[in-house]
Amino acid sequence: MSFTPDNLLTDIPEKSRRDVPRIVNRLLGQTFLYQDVDTDKDDYYFVYRHRAIFDGLLALAGFSLLHDDYHRIFQAVSDFSYCRARYKLDESLMIVVLRKLYEEKIEHLSLVNDPVVTIGEVREEFRTITGKERDLGIIQYEALLRRLRSIGLIDTLNGRSIDVRDSESRLRLRGSVKLILPIQSADELEAWLRKYRTGGDDSENNEDEGIL
Repeated sequence: MSFTPDNLLTDIPEKSRRDVPRIVNRLLGQTFLYQDVDTDKDDYYFVYRHRAIFDGLLALAGFSLLHDDYHRIFQAVSDFSYCRARYKLDESLMIVVLRKLYEEKIEHLSLVNDPVVTIGEVREEFRTITGKERDLGIIQYEALLRRLRSIGLIDTLNGRSIDVRDSESRLRLRGSVKLILPIQSADELEAWLRKYRTGGDDSENNEDEGIL
């Protein structure tokens, strides 16, 4: 028996089958698919309705389809190392910083809100974890935070641009921060912090070597 899109996607209406390859490619290339982002919403609900089909298609290619029920986020994760994103050391360190701040802030919020932090808090936590000698310049901070914004880990309030010169400028931490670095306990987070402190010392001169 030959496999064709028609006999693989029999549970999906014929007019909608053409969307499946596009959405699979989007899941593989975009990292996260959000219910609360206007440009993602239709595709999010399409995947949600046909979850079993997307699970099967991605599994054939060696990927697992993860879903955060609370934050309503889909993520396709490679079961092998070939297709996993590689982050520079400072990017990896900043992800750990955001994850730590997320846990600290979420304790004081209602469940319907994403935590909000200031640029000043982010920079101070980065210095605390990495040491003052690894503090970044303005241009480096802007490039780093814009990169993490493009992934979908953070966002500015009211769609404003990121201004790292303003220590009171605020960033919203998205639920994807939990997905990209899944940590279940304070002890586990502390273990990650120790790992990165060690990694930062060993990789001081290698900006391309991340640990995440």
